[in-house]
Amino acid sequence: MIKNKEYYLGQIYKLVDLFSLNLAFFIGLFLRFWGDPAFQFSESNYLSLLLFINLTWLFIATNQKVYQRQHFSSRNRYILRVFFVVLVQFVVTIAFNGLIKTFYSRIFLFYTYLNFSVFLIIGRYFSQKIYRTYLKRKAIKSAIVVVGSAIYQEEIVSFLNEEIDLEYEQVINIKEPQNLEHELSSIKKHTTITELYVPLSRFNEDRLEEISNYCDNNFIRLRIIFDWRKLGARKLEAAKLNQTSIFRVTLTPLDEPYNAFVKRTFDVVFSLFVTLFLLSWLFPIMAIAIKLNSKGPIFFKQKRTGIDNKEFYCYKFRSMRTNVLADVKQATQDDPRITKVGAFIRKTSIDELPQFINVLKGEMSIVGPRPHMLKHTEEYSKIVGNFMNRHAIKPGITGLAQIRGFRGEIDDLSLLQNRVRLDRFYVNNWTIFFDLKIVLLTVLTVFKDHK
Repeated sequence: MIKNKEYYLGQIYKLVDLFSLNLAFFIGLFLRFWGDPAFQFSESNYLSLLLFINLTWLFIATNQKVYQRQHFSSRNRYILRVFFVVLVQFVVTIAFNGLIKTFYSRIFLFYTYLNFSVFLIIGRYFSQKIYRTYLKRKAIKSAIVVVGSAIYQEEIVSFLNEEIDLEYEQVINIKEPQNLEHELSSIKKHTTITELYVPLSRFNEDRLEEISNYCDNNFIRLRIIFDWRKLGARKLEAAKLNQTSIFRVTLTPLDEPYNAFVKRTFDVVFSLFVTLFLLSWLFPIMAIAIKLNSKGPIFFKQKRTGIDNKEFYCYKFRSMRTNVLADVKQATQDDPRITKVGAFIRKTSIDELPQFINVLKGEMSIVGPRPHMLKHTEEYSKIVGNFMNRHAIKPGITGLAQIRGFRGEIDDLSLLQNRVRLDRFYVNNWTIFFDLKIVLLTVLTVFKDHK
């Protein structure tokens, strides 16, 4: 039922998107060439461009499943994917521009894709509103039955309302399922039941088979609620192996290739920006200051624990005098090994900037759990349970624990526990918006006095 509605809405979106793209194209032409008597659309190369952008949009959008909303676990992910496709389409158009050596107006392209983004939002919004209204008028008034806790009922109603399923009049809750068939038969005397939601944990295999047969005989669609809370809250991927169903439990949201691609793209773009516009002129200044202040190399590199417990060399501007304890003893407050220049760059986090090189190499991310020395990883994993979960993703230059004040020296077990707790929360709840928020808060708190 839901899939059918999602399919038809997807086809409506497809038509609306194509209309929006073509409308944006002609408005772009109007804004760019209005009043130019030399421009003739039928005699220009813009006709071939129009054909190209329509075909590539259909190909890219279909490939990225933007007309199959059911493939996305949240509305935010779906919206992000749609605008990612717009960006890819824009880049492909620019590449096409250079490939055929017929250079279209850059102002025209800007107008076209700016208008397309706006029309796409407006078109989809009104398409869904109109489609919802249509479904509501056509709706077969019926009931959905939910067995078990009222919490399931609330979650299912929220899900159905977020989707476009309006083919029901009410949701009926049956708390105790002992006489389920009898209660369903009583309900059926007054209204049609279209779907039955039952929690997996409340029934054994034989009982589920009986309920399934009852649903088949009464034309009720059976829905199984996977209600093992601690496991069900994780991202699950279903797979069919002959007659056996398998649920793959993913370690983190970044196990999903699309999420990993989005995060990596953000890392590379942001790191290149910092490297070109900050490190390019700051590096010579820091090199001179560090060399004049103490003997030794400009960079301090140390083996740290990375993703999947793999070792890598982490780069920093050297803030200490060269010493034999660097790989075994963490820095402490008023540490005599820290130089005057080192005290300043540690306070302002300038010493961490060379880690953007680690990001470009693919060893680190902009945001993630901070990497520890190998010795500390070994020690902390024995103290805090599930400590190694923080290594399921790449370590970061900054992270959730750091903006919450858990940074620097660890001289108390509670400090370590809170840092790990925040790291694990980030690992299991990553979104690109979470990364953007942490980066912004890092910039705003960089000069704060962290106790």
